[in-house]
Amino acid sequence: MYYKRIRFIRSIFLFLLVIVAIKLFNIQTLKGEQYSARAALQQSRSRLVYRERGDILDRNGIRLTNRKTCWKAILQPYTLLNNPADLSAVASIFEVTPQYLSGELSKSNLPYIADITAAQAKAISTSSLEGISVIDMRVRNDADTLATHILGYVDEKGEEGLAGIEKVYQETLERGGGVYAGIIADAGDGFMSDFGYRIWNSMNKDKLNVQLTLDYHLQSIVENTMDRMVDKGAVILLDILTGEILAIASRPDFDPSNINRYLADSNEPLFNRALGTYTPGSVFKIITAAAALEDGISADLTFDCPGYVDLGGIKMKCTSYDEGGHGSINMAQAFARSCNSYFIHLGLMLGRDKLLDMAEKFGLGGKTGLVYQGIEEPAGLLPSFLGPASPPEIGNISIGQGEILISPVHAANMTAVIANGGILNKVSLVKGIVNDKGELIRNVSHPSWTRIISKETASALQGMMLLTVQSGTGKWADIKGHGGSAGKTGSAETGWVRDNRNILHAWFSGYFPIDAPRYSLCVFIEDGQSGSVSAAPIFAEISAQIMEAGY
Repeated sequence: MYYKRIRFIRSIFLFLLVIVAIKLFNIQTLKGEQYSARAALQQSRSRLVYRERGDILDRNGIRLTNRKTCWKAILQPYTLLNNPADLSAVASIFEVTPQYLSGELSKSNLPYIADITAAQAKAISTSSLEGISVIDMRVRNDADTLATHILGYVDEKGEEGLAGIEKVYQETLERGGGVYAGIIADAGDGFMSDFGYRIWNSMNKDKLNVQLTLDYHLQSIVENTMDRMVDKGAVILLDILTGEILAIASRPDFDPSNINRYLADSNEPLFNRALGTYTPGSVFKIITAAAALEDGISADLTFDCPGYVDLGGIKMKCTSYDEGGHGSINMAQAFARSCNSYFIHLGLMLGRDKLLDMAEKFGLGGKTGLVYQGIEEPAGLLPSFLGPASPPEIGNISIGQGEILISPVHAANMTAVIANGGILNKVSLVKGIVNDKGELIRNVSHPSWTRIISKETASALQGMMLLTVQSGTGKWADIKGHGGSAGKTGSAETGWVRDNRNILHAWFSGYFPIDAPRYSLCVFIEDGQSGSVSAAPIFAEISAQIMEAGY
C-alpha cells in the first residue's frame, strides 16, 4: 500500500514536470521572440510624433480633411551627440548653430521631434546622415479647406473635435492609431544604447472615416464663386431626388487651423448662415400658391393691383407701388413679377390656417432631417394657429413677412419639392462610417419621402417658376445655354436699420436644368439689395458652371 502511494506521487510529479518542460520550451523557443518584444515594449519610453485621426470624405471618397502634407524630423540624441560631423550637418539644415542643437539634444535621450519644411525634408532624405529620420504626415485642415462650417475644427493637438462633424463624430474619428519614436530603457529608466532608437507605427489599423453626401468638385464650384461674389450669405445645393446635400457653404469663411482670431469678429465668420433662420419674403409665395392650387383655386383667377392693399387703414405696398401697380393680373403673372397685392388677396381667400398647414407640409417650422444625423439645425418659426388672425397678419404671412423664419436648407428643400413633382425628402448630409477600403461600417443615412402636393400642382408651379426666370424678377438667374433654370426671388424686410437704410435679405431659390431637373439651389444674401439683383446672378453663375463642367 505504501509503495503504491509513492509510485502514484512519483507519476504525478513526472507528469507535472513534463508539462512545465513543455511550457518552458514554448516560452523560450516558439514564443520567445514575441515575449521578448513585449517585455521590451513594457520598458519603452516614447514621444508622440503624429496622432492619426479618421478622414472626413466626400460622397466619392475624396478627402475633405488631411489633404496636405507636412514633415517632421526625428533626431536621435545619443547618435548625433557622438557624431560631431553629422550634428553640424543637421544644424546647418535646421539653420541653427551646432551648439544650440547640441544643447537641445542633451536635455533627454528621448528622440527630439522637430517640424521641418519640404526643402529640409528633401535635404535630409537625400543625405547619408545618421541619427535623423523624416516622417511625412497630413495637415488636418488649413485656409484652403472646403465646407469648414460643416466640418468644424479640432483642438490645437488635433485630438478632439470642437465643432461640426469633427465634434459630432468625435468617437469615430479618434479611433486612429499613431506614430511614436522612443528608446528601450533599463530598470533604472536609463537609455539602453544596444537597442538603439525605435519607431512604433500603429496607423491604419482601427481608423474609421466619416463619409458625407457632399461632392468635392461641386463644393469647390460653389465656394470659389462665393469667394468672388458673396460677402455675407449662404448657398445650398440639393439633389432633388434624394434630398442629399451636394454642396453647402457660408460666408464669411474662416481658417479652421487658427480659430482664435475669429472669436471676436463682428462679422461672425464662425456662424453657419446656411443653418441660420431668416425671414423668407417672397420665396414664401411658393407656399401660398401651392395652398391655393391644392384648395381648388384656379391659376387663372385675377386680382387688380393698384400698387398696394388697404387692410383696415393699413396700407401694404407692392413692389410696383411707385409705378402705380401691376393692374389686372393672374396667379402666374403675379408669381413671376412677385406681386404682393395679388398674394395678399389670395392669402385672405385661403385664411391663415390653410397657409400655415401648407407651410408645415413643406417642412417649414420643423427639422429637415439633419438633426437625425447629429447635426444641430433650427426648426425655424411659423405663427401660431391659436386665436383669430387679423387681415394684416394674414397678409404678412401670404408674402413671407411677419413671424416666419426659415433656413436656406428649408428653402432649397422647398424648391426641390416643386422640381421633383411634389415629393418632400428628408434632407441628408452624412452617408455613413467607412473604413480605409471604402467599405461601409455603419449606415447613417436613412432616406424617406412624403408626397405633399399633387403632380398637377407641382407642374403648375414649375411653369410659374420658369416664367419668373424667363420674363419676371428672376431674369438674372437664367442659364439658357446650359439647360435653363426656374425659381423664385425673395427680398425680405428684416425690420433692422443700418446707416439710415432698411436692411433686406435677398433670396433666390430655384432648380436646373429645366427638362430633367437634378439640382435645387438656394442662394441667400444677408443685407442684400434684392433677390433679383443680389442673389439671382450668383445662382446663374454656380448653376452654369456645374452644367458646363458636366455634373
